[in-house]
Amino acid sequence: MSTSTGTSKRNGVANAEYRGSKACASLDLDGSGKADVCSGSGFLDHMLIALARTSQMDLTVRTETGFCRTEAVGKAIGLAMDNILADRSGIRRYGSFSVPMDEALAEVALDFSGRPYLVMNGELLGERIGDFEVQLLQPFLEALCVGARLTLNVRFSGENDHHKVEGVFKALGFAIRQAATKEGNGVPSTKGVI
Repeated sequence: MSTSTGTSKRNGVANAEYRGSKACASLDLDGSGKADVCSGSGFLDHMLIALARTSQMDLTVRTETGFCRTEAVGKAIGLAMDNILADRSGIRRYGSFSVPMDEALAEVALDFSGRPYLVMNGELLGERIGDFEVQLLQPFLEALCVGARLTLNVRFSGENDHHKVEGVFKALGFAIRQAATKEGNGVPSTKGVI
């Protein structure tokens, strides 16, 4: 369930459940990059803080214990975004950004298209980064795409898994900031609807 507060403010709250795991996300797209997150993973918290900072959205995340809480967090953030952006009126819609982190490079391109789709190209070499299983990056991004009704293309390369994943989250934040920028008045679609 999602709720929005006010018509001129771009903030909202969403609760999500994924295979029995529950999460709640609250965000303000016109914030200052503040984050208050508790995902159950110190590394994922670090990534969500980077996402909030680079997107300049204020983000609060809470989750209950559960096997699929990473996916529940992604879905809750996505649902909150979708709730705020609704029919996509008055936004740029598209965003892309590249972030280098030492030897690693992450590139993200996105479209608030109304069609959830993820393309991810890159290889993570290890099994874990701290307390985070690297195989959960893709399910997190998929859940975000489904919740936000977002098309997302992600590419990354490098040697250090931490740098690659952090680059992805930072590039995602910058791309979200671009795509959610207020621009125009109508729905940014040649069809007039998203």
